[in-house]
Amino acid sequence: MKRLILCALAVAGLCIPALATDPTPEQKAQIEKPMTMNNTGNEKKQVIFTHSAHAKTDCAFCHHKAVEGNIYVGCAAKGCHDNMDKKDKSEHGYYFTMHNKKSEKSCMGCHQKAVAENPDLKEKFKGCNPCHAKNS
Repeated sequence: MKRLILCALAVAGLCIPALATDPTPEQKAQIEKPMTMNNTGNEKKQVIFTHSAHAKTDCAFCHHKAVEGNIYVGCAAKGCHDNMDKKDKSEHGYYFTMHNKKSEKSCMGCHQKAVAENPDLKEKFKGCNPCHAKNS
């Protein structure tokens, strides 16, 4: 019985990411288009989040569950962080949610915490370039 339950949980764990709500086509276009960095004027790529690099982190630490059902939603899903205006500092602001240094649930806040716990990571997370690669 335990083996059956463990197998069911493993299958469910593999299916949950596939059930997550995708961004709308407009949001996807906004996320994927190159951006100009304010301080350099250089074009950079948007960040492509790699789940494999964050596999040791529990999904529930960053993701909210969908209002209906028991699945996790993508960051830009409707009703979540779906406002692409960089000036929006509300909980719906996509840019602010990723760059909020005061929240360890944001990309930058989590990376700052990781550096505080392991100073060897400082160079890896220094500046914008590690996450926002140059547009080739």
